[in-house]
Amino acid sequence: MFFRKFNSFILILLCFFIFSCKAKRDPTTGKIIRQETNVNKKVENAKGVFSSKMGGNKGTTYEFATSNVMWRAALNSLDFMPLSNVSYSGGIITTDWYSSNNSNESIKINVRFLSNELSPRSIKVDTFKQSCGQNKSNCKILKNTTNLGSKIKEKILTEARNLKIADETKKN
Repeated sequence: MFFRKFNSFILILLCFFIFSCKAKRDPTTGKIIRQETNVNKKVENAKGVFSSKMGGNKGTTYEFATSNVMWRAALNSLDFMPLSNVSYSGGIITTDWYSSNNSNESIKINVRFLSNELSPRSIKVDTFKQSCGQNKSNCKILKNTTNLGSKIKEKILTEARNLKIADETKKN
């Protein structure tokens, strides 16, 4: 009696495994879809800010943050400020509110990378100014229209050029 129940249980378990491993088919072509193919397609179709197509349709190659001079230069240039959001794959660096003294004004910097090239067109820097009343009340946040954003952008580009030169001298 026990062996019949045990054999029935094994048979049911075996059927479950066999039918759960059924191959998936493409509804348009009827061909069997392999799991590796789906993963490869997802990787090939993934497009990050710092990705670039190399050699036509061979796939996407990604640079690591440590090899990207623009990324390193931006982090080096903003190292005096606390960072609130840093996303290499999203191509964005956002600082927290910063004030150099105990004033009622503070700034926030947002750096967006538009491409992986070392050029002024590949980076956008926005600065924001927060002005508060006494005891940090009645705060107003405005986009900073002074030339602080362009100064930071120039500092990042200069730092990136210096890092690129240093990297090339190390290779030689």
